[in-house]
Amino acid sequence: MAAYKDLIGQKITKVTSNPGEPKTGQMWYNSTDGKLKGLGIIEAWSSASPLIVARDKPGNAGTQTAALAFGGSPNLTSSDEYNGTGWKSAPALNAGKEGMGSGGTTSAAWKAGGNPPTTTTATEEYNGSSWTTVPGTLNSGRYIMGSCGTQTAGLCCGGYNGSGNNNESEEYNGTAWSEGNNLNTARRTLTTFGIQTAAIAVGGQTPSVTTATESYDGTSWTTLPATYPVAFSDGSSSGTQTAGLIFGGYTSAADVTTTTRKFDGTTYSSAPSMGTATSRGAAAGSQSATLAFGGTSPNPGTVVEEFNASTNTITAAAWASGGNLNTNRGILGGAGTQTAGLGFGGYTLPGNATSNATEKYDGSSWTSVNNMGTARRNLGGLGTQTAALGFGGNPNLNTTEEYDGTNWTAGGTLNTGRQNLAGAGTQTAGVAFGGSSDPDATEKYNGTAWTAGNNMNTGRDTLVGFGLQTAAIAAGGSPYTTASESYNGTSWTATNSMNVGRMRAMGAGTTSSGLIAFGKTSGPTAVSSSEGWNGTSWFSQPSGANARAYLAGCGTAASALGFGSWNQTPGAQTEEFTGETTAANIADFTTS
Repeated sequence: MAAYKDLIGQKITKVTSNPGEPKTGQMWYNSTDGKLKGLGIIEAWSSASPLIVARDKPGNAGTQTAALAFGGSPNLTSSDEYNGTGWKSAPALNAGKEGMGSGGTTSAAWKAGGNPPTTTTATEEYNGSSWTTVPGTLNSGRYIMGSCGTQTAGLCCGGYNGSGNNNESEEYNGTAWSEGNNLNTARRTLTTFGIQTAAIAVGGQTPSVTTATESYDGTSWTTLPATYPVAFSDGSSSGTQTAGLIFGGYTSAADVTTTTRKFDGTTYSSAPSMGTATSRGAAAGSQSATLAFGGTSPNPGTVVEEFNASTNTITAAAWASGGNLNTNRGILGGAGTQTAGLGFGGYTLPGNATSNATEKYDGSSWTSVNNMGTARRNLGGLGTQTAALGFGGNPNLNTTEEYDGTNWTAGGTLNTGRQNLAGAGTQTAGVAFGGSSDPDATEKYNGTAWTAGNNMNTGRDTLVGFGLQTAAIAAGGSPYTTASESYNGTSWTATNSMNVGRMRAMGAGTTSSGLIAFGKTSGPTAVSSSEGWNGTSWFSQPSGANARAYLAGCGTAASALGFGSWNQTPGAQTEEFTGETTAANIADFTTS
């Protein structure tokens, strides 16, 4: 047997603490705890950012970090694109369908067939910018079929043609569909993965659910000795003919499952279960890195999960409860970070009282400190816990107060008194924008006085702001706008729009990495959803635990704080957001 040094090229190192960034295959002896250590493989599903639009039987394309979800029930034409962190709206299909065949990548996708209102033969292609209906059509119209492959080498098999199950296979070359040899078992709602010349079809309804597994070599289907351990249909899958991942689906009329299994081309083996039972969903990726999205009850159609087999432990982004404010209130100001936050002013109920209360947050609890000089609500806030700025507020105040970590003192006067405005930056280099009475106005603060700046492109109030005086973002606002703009210290430039228009929300971050959450997206009802900003586009992020609006926020996109609310009654709730993290999975090894 070869020695470790001969295999790896070096001896096992003796250390007193684990290396900060160990490499795959590296081993070491930790003399502090007397253990031989290295990186261990971990397999697990984790929650991911939800789809923007709920989808049942959607089309799919791409990989775990660059996926496309499109169509689905009910008659959807919309598309969502995933960047490895969250979803953004993508160009719409020409014809809304569900249960279609699909495949490809986010820059070269295809879809064919589908339902409703009747089975169809139409094919569309996506180039990363738009969907185009192409001349090539399926020879056999159908839906809820199996499919896989690329835009120039696609495969559809089985399905339902409106009167019965289908066993036909068709191949796409990027121009036309041609008939291939039939499946051995006619079925619908089957699960298919691989490529046009090396595919697997498993499960489905014949009409009863089946365990049958067939392989395709580009010419013929062969029934394999290996059968799926339980009869199922409506599952999802990803991977190749010799390294596939199969999950979810129905095992009976009412049994939706979380079961996951791997296939190596010969046998099935167990893998960790999904977090949420799902069927009729879609997937993109490989056996070791898969994205699962959409589906039906009990999955509401927006649930997304990631499967990873890796030497890294991946912790999904999430909101968690923090300590409650001491004074219940909403429409307050905020500043600071997640572990050193500041909340001030606002509106309380009962009593219908405008507040001057100030509280500090230490990462777990709030402490009441010295009050503001002027009680105010609907105000703007910016800065840090020890150098904050509170300005404007109801009723169209033009006064400013500066906080030094202990006391509030009077600052410069706004040129335009207003409320429902936003701000960004520091106490000595701040910017205020939007608001009631002058919704497109911008003013800059130098630590002493405010000066007028260039107007915003979209005037609005009840908006969100974050960033610096020379690099700020303004997003959302009344009336439920999706408008987003960036500020360079001189002028505002329109950016890509948010996926959902919202107002009365909270925000945090910078011009290259931001977060907006909660608020109202229509009517009087508050929401718990959130979106991230990557410097170019807005994308979905995990939802908070409590739907609310009229709150304040602070921090960064990876470590944010949202607190307070005023949804008919005030709220003291605080929630903390932590972005997705990845850490090496260091395992102990035994010797014999």
